[in-house]
Amino acid sequence: MSHTMPKHIGDYNKNLMLSVLRERGPTSRVELSRILEISPTAITRNTTQLLKNGILRECGAEQSHMGRKPVLIELCDDFCYVLGADIVGGTIKTAIANLMGRIVLSHEEPIHRDRGANAVLEQLLTALRHIIVETGVALEKIWVVVVGTPGVFDPIAGKSRFTFFVEGWEDINVRLRVFEALSIETLIENDVNLDVIGESWKGVGKEYGNILYVKLGQGLAARIVLQNKLIRGENKMAGEIGYMMPGPSKSAENYENMLCNDAVSQRYRDITGNCRISTISDLCLLADSGDTAAKEVLNDLLEQFAVVLLNSAAVLDPQVIILGGDACSFKEKEITALKKNIESRLPLNQKIIPSSLNKKAALYGAIKIGLDRVEELITEIW
Repeated sequence: MSHTMPKHIGDYNKNLMLSVLRERGPTSRVELSRILEISPTAITRNTTQLLKNGILRECGAEQSHMGRKPVLIELCDDFCYVLGADIVGGTIKTAIANLMGRIVLSHEEPIHRDRGANAVLEQLLTALRHIIVETGVALEKIWVVVVGTPGVFDPIAGKSRFTFFVEGWEDINVRLRVFEALSIETLIENDVNLDVIGESWKGVGKEYGNILYVKLGQGLAARIVLQNKLIRGENKMAGEIGYMMPGPSKSAENYENMLCNDAVSQRYRDITGNCRISTISDLCLLADSGDTAAKEVLNDLLEQFAVVLLNSAAVLDPQVIILGGDACSFKEKEITALKKNIESRLPLNQKIIPSSLNKKAALYGAIKIGLDRVEELITEIW
């Protein structure tokens, strides 16, 4: 029989308090006690300790028509910071956020993938150093760095597997190299995981607990949130729907190879003989302008993509399907076509909406993971 030690209970309570204050802002001790269903005594004990260590501060009084006004407390947003980075989609995106999760500064620049994996790594390290200098935040106040990369991260080897991002990337221990360069605790996460985490935190996904997030563009991948929890799977590959096969064909072609940017671009070239598009976003713009070939390719894409969404929704029964990547370029008429195709075969009224954060989703996901880790570190120390 296991027993929960008082210290563990106290740490858990402090962690909950920090999370609530981060999301709500200034809150009274009475309100914290009510929200968390923790005794006023425990709230007072924990807040006293966190105030003493400069993690919380008192910030005025709550409006009240009866008796003494309750004093509000809030996080000291400059107590520490997190640094997030995302290297997917042709750019390196970096951002520093304070303890409240507010982005202090962000930066974006093109990735020079043609120069090789080591050059991309050096570019990442330079971008991280640059944004630290630009914000003027002391290095010791940045507690966690979170980097989003393609592939499945192997925590034992410290490397990403199953990634075609740039040749040689699988051979680099990104976590170790970032830690050696900055001397800051470094976490590595799959970019699509970060997308759905960010979307659930700050985007359209925050209203839902059961989400199927599908990213289409350079590749095809999905991520699953069930009862507000990201499902990773035994081999951390849950949601890799790009590997799904369209049928018992002996062809090695899977849905990712059929639906990604390269496939769509090639299909358009086969019809027209020119190279006017390189992405699904380009295709949508051309189709909207009246280009007949673009409309044909887009309709074919939507029909096949609907099958992928249908099969995934039939298994997971999500509240909502959120579209990310180049699929965010789909307009209402394209999304309506997807819905009709799915609902004609599946007895569900399927909600499909585009990501509101889109290319910034992974960066917000990195910040969220960083802040969650900071809360753990705070409760471990105090």
